[in-house]
Amino acid sequence: MLAKNPHLDFNTILGLLNDMLLAAYESQDELLIGQTYRNFAFIMVHFQRYDFAAPYALGGVQLVEKIKPKLIQPFDYLMLGGLLFEARNYEEAIFYAKKGLTGTESKESKDHIIFNTIGQSFERLNQLDSAKSYYNLVDSICDLNGHRLWKYINLQNIGEIQFKEKNIPAAKESFRSVYKNGIDEVSEIAAKSLVWLAKIQLQENNLDSALSSLDEAEFILKNFSDRRLQTEYFLEDSYFTKLVAFEKLGLSDSSSFYFRKYLSLHDSLAHLASLADLSVVQTRIDHAEKTYNLGLLKVEKYKAEQRRNAIIVAILVFSAIGFTYFNWQKKRLQYKNKITTLEKEAKESEIKTVKNQLKSFTNQLLEKAKLLEELENELDSKNEAELHSEYLAKLNSSRILTDKDWSEFKLLFEKVYPGFFTSIKEKFPTITPAEMRISALIRLQFSAKEMADILGVSVDSAHKTRQRLRQRMELSSDTNLEEFISNF
Repeated sequence: MLAKNPHLDFNTILGLLNDMLLAAYESQDELLIGQTYRNFAFIMVHFQRYDFAAPYALGGVQLVEKIKPKLIQPFDYLMLGGLLFEARNYEEAIFYAKKGLTGTESKESKDHIIFNTIGQSFERLNQLDSAKSYYNLVDSICDLNGHRLWKYINLQNIGEIQFKEKNIPAAKESFRSVYKNGIDEVSEIAAKSLVWLAKIQLQENNLDSALSSLDEAEFILKNFSDRRLQTEYFLEDSYFTKLVAFEKLGLSDSSSFYFRKYLSLHDSLAHLASLADLSVVQTRIDHAEKTYNLGLLKVEKYKAEQRRNAIIVAILVFSAIGFTYFNWQKKRLQYKNKITTLEKEAKESEIKTVKNQLKSFTNQLLEKAKLLEELENELDSKNEAELHSEYLAKLNSSRILTDKDWSEFKLLFEKVYPGFFTSIKEKFPTITPAEMRISALIRLQFSAKEMADILGVSVDSAHKTRQRLRQRMELSSDTNLEEFISNF
């Protein structure tokens, strides 16, 4: 499809793929549906849309495995393992990646790539011993078959393990080797090694060298010819390390500048990760199937009505209209009941999807609050109060729930609890925006600590806003605020 129509944009391609899925559903052929899922996933990988690619690849492999497992190739498991890793579903990434192992030692074997995926998944799960054992397997295969570039890609992973285990001299040597040998052919990985070298240089208080390493890494990553999602993750790490370097130098303006760049990219990547969450996207697939089934039933109803018209003509001819019309009415009622049931299921599925998105969105806000709290604690512990006072003041004045955040949150909230804000505004026209936000968080049953984290205020401020809300609503001391708000 892409080879024949390279000019088509993503939305057009997505529309064509949805038509392809509809045709597969209409066939009622599970094997065809499974193969269509796999094709859908391949094309989504081209667009780096892992929120579509991961679940459709998983669904396709599971269906084909069930019906005709011989059609599954090791590459299918290799791709699925990598997609599940990108979707941060590390345990399933390990499970399916292992299925793709061939056990052969030929140069055509992709076992070293699969071992790399498994090792990285264990590392993300903080199971460092398991990660090291798989990285060692990768190293052995690379030595055996002369996979020179993969050897240095794998050495980067080994260096990160060494760093985490506090073996700094070995880690430094690994990162230098990756940079020296990979700068020309795997420059993206070489840039990543520079970021990790900079982290070591910061520990050694060699700030000028750290900034030099980070400048070169940032230049390589921004000018990388084939920027992928992992390139953005490397760049995110570079920004964070750079803001720490400027903070150590006492350059608050530069540190604040890179903090904003880091936070913007971090939010973007966190949003992509939430889209790729399998629970959210699987709900999307389930909803799509119900919608398609509803459409098929309506087509069948139309065909039934056409048949009914023909039958009525025949009945008029043979004077048997009464009996046949009774049967048609019975079928019509059955179709109507089925359509009502499917519409109800589709609506419930849509509500479930919105709730999952709302949950994912609020979790991102809590994660962002935790990040700010950890960074502030790190700054407090450095005993450089005068150098950092201005920067800490900026952190303390930052608001986590921005106007944009609130707009997105409010849109999702209204889908789950329609009319909530309108009802409260009509009942209490003088209610303030801060009290309105607290009302929504109370409706979601958040604790005072969670409200404070989401709104970027102290717990005491959250309590005070809550108290003002009770006064605004003129509630007596024996009236439960949560129960009162839940009635809107």
